[in-house]
Amino acid sequence: MTPQPTGRRHHRWLTATAAIAATTLLAVAGCAGSSLSDSDTTANEIRIGLIVPKSGPYKAIGDDQAAGWRLALEKLDGKLGGRPVKVIEADEGDGKATALASARKLIEQDKVLALVGGGTADTVQTLYPLLNESKVPLIGMGGRPSTIANPTYLWSTSWLSQETGASIAGYLRTTVGNGRVWVIGPDYIGGRDQIGGFVTAFRKAGGQLANPGGEPTWTPWAPAPTTEFSPYLTKIKEAKPAAVYTFYAGASAIEFVKQYRQYGITTPLYASGFLTEGAPLAALKEQAKGIYTALNYSSTLDNAANRDFVRRFTSANEGKLPNVYHVCAWDAALVLDRAIAEALAQPDPPAATPTATAPVPSNPASSSPAASSAAASAAASGLTSQTLTAALPRVGSIDSPRGAWQFGPTNHTPVQAYYLREVAQDGQVWVNRTVQTLTTLGS
Repeated sequence: MTPQPTGRRHHRWLTATAAIAATTLLAVAGCAGSSLSDSDTTANEIRIGLIVPKSGPYKAIGDDQAAGWRLALEKLDGKLGGRPVKVIEADEGDGKATALASARKLIEQDKVLALVGGGTADTVQTLYPLLNESKVPLIGMGGRPSTIANPTYLWSTSWLSQETGASIAGYLRTTVGNGRVWVIGPDYIGGRDQIGGFVTAFRKAGGQLANPGGEPTWTPWAPAPTTEFSPYLTKIKEAKPAAVYTFYAGASAIEFVKQYRQYGITTPLYASGFLTEGAPLAALKEQAKGIYTALNYSSTLDNAANRDFVRRFTSANEGKLPNVYHVCAWDAALVLDRAIAEALAQPDPPAATPTATAPVPSNPASSSPAASSAAASAAASGLTSQTLTAALPRVGSIDSPRGAWQFGPTNHTPVQAYYLREVAQDGQVWVNRTVQTLTTLGS
């Protein structure tokens, strides 16, 4: 059974928008160490630390996150909660040592009010103890692992990693009938969550895996993500499953699809949406045609917020279409804008006690006078990292390009719709075209 595309009129505006997009980038600020205006630190200035991949296999994702964040600040006139903002950018690198060093510098030296970013689940997992120690919240924009026991200082505008696979499992079970599905993914916390979410829900729906032993196939992650899939694709081709389900992102996603096509595998390919999101789709184009994925956003969604967002984004990026990484970063700015306004209007103590409360050691020698002054001014106005954290549960519904969503009370991740998408050509543009809404998940 092949899903039938629906609602083509819903995305006709997309092709038109891309075709007439301006060819000059808007000059938006928020670059490393600078605010949207070039003015010196003011008494009312808020400092935000933006930590995204600037190096490594997920650099393209980090570039997209930074672009979405800057576009939102442009819309907000360089302010959050009515206060001017200074954005200090840092590299999360491979999501481990580099991410931790960057976050410590932002918190201890730059005295940021909050952190924003995190391209991978590894980064969130690495920074989690630091958030509890420092009581500085992170507004996560990327992978959210299942290992977070106490999310007091972690709020994600993205997704819970298990949800993406779980959202499509029932649909795929119905599609393949009694057929078996081969499942393959990368062996790290984000990959385990993404694949595990699918497998658990697929089995619960009565589905069976075609893999030897009935367990997913894992490709190595360390010391570097696998980009050579020949041994695995040979086995898939020989097994002739009813379908293949996978999760890869970044460079691994590009190579997996390329080699899948090179091996002449005709088995229908389904995936977590990251396989064809952003840089992979731009690199693959026709090679990705017909791949079905599940994700919480498509640029073809027909709602007022998305039409406005696509118009702004294409005008600022030479006709390039936005993706989920842009949207999650855009929404992170909207969340902080509302939360800071709430904190200033009604400062409260923290809503809950984190698992670890030891303060991060101060580093007076590395703290600049400007950073210390900005932190002192913010505290005097009643705005601190803790009052901001206490305000986050009050932000309510976010009118997002993906559709309206709000934070769930348990995991602090969006309660949101997930969509079935098909890679198709819309005019001259390759898109993840919305086919149907799959389900709503979040807690």
